[in-house]
Amino acid sequence: MNIETYISDLLYRHDCVIVPGLGGFISNYKSAQIHPVSHTLRPPSKSISFNVQLQNNDGLLANYISDCESIPFASAQVKIEQYVKNLQNDLEHKNQVKISKVGVLSRDLNGLLSFEPDNTVNYLLDAFGLDTIQSPAILRHAKEVSLPKQVSKGAKRIKAPKTSINWKVAAVILPLIGLSTYVSFQQEAVSDAYANYAYLNPFKLKPAATYTPRTVEVKETLILTSIEASPEMEIETSVDVISTPEVITPIVNTVQFHLIAGCFSSEVNAANLVSKLKTQGFDSSVIGRNSKGLFRVAFQTFSSKETALLKLQNLKATGTSTWLLKQ
Repeated sequence: MNIETYISDLLYRHDCVIVPGLGGFISNYKSAQIHPVSHTLRPPSKSISFNVQLQNNDGLLANYISDCESIPFASAQVKIEQYVKNLQNDLEHKNQVKISKVGVLSRDLNGLLSFEPDNTVNYLLDAFGLDTIQSPAILRHAKEVSLPKQVSKGAKRIKAPKTSINWKVAAVILPLIGLSTYVSFQQEAVSDAYANYAYLNPFKLKPAATYTPRTVEVKETLILTSIEASPEMEIETSVDVISTPEVITPIVNTVQFHLIAGCFSSEVNAANLVSKLKTQGFDSSVIGRNSKGLFRVAFQTFSSKETALLKLQNLKATGTSTWLLKQ
């Protein structure tokens, strides 16, 4: 059997068949194609290429010849060498040689080999039995777009649809508008009520804390003294009551400035913070409860506003959060 037949048989099963001394034939998958002019549909196949650099003998072709002809491996190699010599001789004299069912090898003026594959053979086993199909061209007719008929002058005018009020949406929006209006009027009162609390929003400018002292009502005190009668004496007349002049306690308006460290609903937690601050060198104390019942703990209390503000700046410079309470 001719060696060209063996090369063709191996291309069905392998992607590369090396002919020692000549080069290697490589097969690559090629998808199905449609010719745009002849309208021919070609099935998927394997495209064959030639690489003269593949000279290492992998023994594939020699083993296949040895199995098919039942000859030793060395004899198969001798056959391949003789076949390659014949090809080289034809290339030198004819500059072209044809390998059946594989392709045509040719040598150009520069002595370089070129390869033209035989496209009549499909080496893809998955496409075995599929032939080239030729179908007539599909003619596609463009649809004609008809122009709309003109409307006669006597046609009735199209009335615009009446807008209806969506009462469900109005029932939701109107209360929200009223609530937003009420909140805007009450904003000032709410801000005053929460001014004395620790400001917890880090992204907003901290408002100045102010405190209004409570008014001290002083009641008039009437001191009455009586003359105690001796039990041994007989009292013929009633005891006269001597009234003393009314004494009014003067109001001492002492203003203090506290640097607040925190507010707690638990007195135990407030006392624990006082003890901790005292260990840090602060003259800390609980200065009472606010209108919400929270115990206020102060870092320190000052009688001078300037001194309190200076201490406030020092604490904030160290990263300590505090605010000033006037009381």
